[in-house]
Amino acid sequence: MKGLLFDFGGTIDSDGVHWSEKFWDYYGKFNVPVQKPDFERAFVATERELGEVPVLKQATFYETLHKQLRLQFKFLKLDPKGPQLQAMLDECYQDVDRTVLKAKELIEKLSEHYRLGIVSNFYGNLEIVCREFDLYRYFTAYVDSVVVGLRKPDPAIWELGLKKLEVRPENGWTIGDSYERDVVPGKALGCTTIWLKGKTWNSPASTGAADYTIRKFEEIRSILL
Repeated sequence: MKGLLFDFGGTIDSDGVHWSEKFWDYYGKFNVPVQKPDFERAFVATERELGEVPVLKQATFYETLHKQLRLQFKFLKLDPKGPQLQAMLDECYQDVDRTVLKAKELIEKLSEHYRLGIVSNFYGNLEIVCREFDLYRYFTAYVDSVVVGLRKPDPAIWELGLKKLEVRPENGWTIGDSYERDVVPGKALGCTTIWLKGKTWNSPASTGAADYTIRKFEEIRSILL
């Protein structure tokens, strides 16, 4: 049996747009008075805070987004109770909901032919989020970094996903938007790799570990079906 291991954040939920860039687009759209270097520092600092302190184990995706934005606004000394944050939150969530709904149709088709799993640097609530978006039934393995105590790019977190799927590396695929975190460790284990090359704030020096490079999640269909 062949297995597919997906990244979640930046892959299934945003179709290749790194969350730093996705948030930044909303800061611009809603005219939040912040310079991009300051925002990038806020993004890195708050992501680290959320990753180190598992405060979101029972949170929905909406609640997770709310927490992320509140922490960013606090770091940037902006008013977290103002109308801008709420407007950004609501529109961003609706956008993610539409993106996941579009991806779900393909995921359902893939589940008829492969065992599916998710490996993600998350916040302890990956399974809750997948239930929220009606994805849970398609996946047989969930590897949440906070839950298992491993983080990408450590290949061990991907290896755990393969073990949960009961799939050997040569029969496994790793699929994600981060070249360093998803593609490189997957290739090191002996998996076939698909890199969803989307909008991000940095580019890898070399891309030789990617067996396939795509620009949209939908392009997986022509490779795997």
